[in-house]
Amino acid sequence: MDEIAQTKGFHNRTLEQIFPQLARDIENFSEEEKRQLMISAQWACGEKKNGVRGICHVGKGGNRFTSRNRCADTYLLHELTDNLPHLSALNLSSWQGSIFDGELYLKEDFIQIDEMAFALEGASAILNCGREKAETFQNANRNKIRYYIFDVIKAKNRDLRTLPFKERRETFTQFKKFVEAEGYNEFIEFEELIFHDKVGYFKKIIESGGEGIILKDLNAPYFCGKRSEAWIKVKKSSTTDAIIIGFGKGKEWDKKGLIGSLELGIFDECGNLRSIGKASSFPLEQRKALTRLEGGVPALKNEYLGKVVECRFQELNKNLKGRHLQILGFRTGANAKPVNECFYDFSKTKEKLRLAGIPIPKPVTPPAFF
Repeated sequence: MDEIAQTKGFHNRTLEQIFPQLARDIENFSEEEKRQLMISAQWACGEKKNGVRGICHVGKGGNRFTSRNRCADTYLLHELTDNLPHLSALNLSSWQGSIFDGELYLKEDFIQIDEMAFALEGASAILNCGREKAETFQNANRNKIRYYIFDVIKAKNRDLRTLPFKERRETFTQFKKFVEAEGYNEFIEFEELIFHDKVGYFKKIIESGGEGIILKDLNAPYFCGKRSEAWIKVKKSSTTDAIIIGFGKGKEWDKKGLIGSLELGIFDECGNLRSIGKASSFPLEQRKALTRLEGGVPALKNEYLGKVVECRFQELNKNLKGRHLQILGFRTGANAKPVNECFYDFSKTKEKLRLAGIPIPKPVTPPAFF
């Protein structure tokens, strides 16, 4: 078979469906377990980039990328290759048959799409729009998506998944040297592992505007498609009290006929009520307890409107909504708090939006029960 035929074969072939390993949240562990994870020599850590997960398949005729999500039509992992021409065209053919795990991200804080957007929203938009539009966005901004590699799944057709992480890193280091020698550092980056003072490294990442770190068990294999205790994410987050101001109906099969989410509100530094988003992660029994039927349609029981909850979110997006918003618990009994103590200072995020030319969202109209 000639080289052209091999190239076409690679680009037309259905890729091996690699579901990436996922990390557990350190908040699921006790305080003592957290402390041990941060000081144990069995665990190292690397920076967690704020981007879109991507698996890179290296072939004879180029490189192809898949996300962690399935395509609704084919039920195969969504392919991102066409929207990453600068990465797919890199000549990595001496590593043909290799598969890498990493994050596709934008280095700058903002990017101009149809309007200004934060880096994560911009990366997601670029990877999910049409090919021509994706190329236009990246060229116009001179801000092309980079690939941040943190693991090796296969090396030249050799499956490494059963090997301990510290042994997979040996191949990782070899590929890093190859990329540096070829001068591909502009678009491909590599995770730096930190073995000592992981707490100090986490603080450094947060102070520099980063998202957080991933703790990794040096002795663990690669667990495809599992939220494994071998990787643990430690992210910046804000914990605050908020008010239940609305709800959303359940859409997924396991939430039909029930409340799907609770909309939370909080007062800003100007005394205006702002919605910080909808939280949808809470137990089934609690979901049932929150739900009443109104003409056969699920609605929130009236007594829960205006109730105060403790919540956590990672950061605010350009709409001043909390990313990864979670309800930690209801403020009842001895832990009860009045509505007027639900306050959050949005001023720093508002200033970032002003500097980027992004309009500041308007506050919401307080519901009738206020």
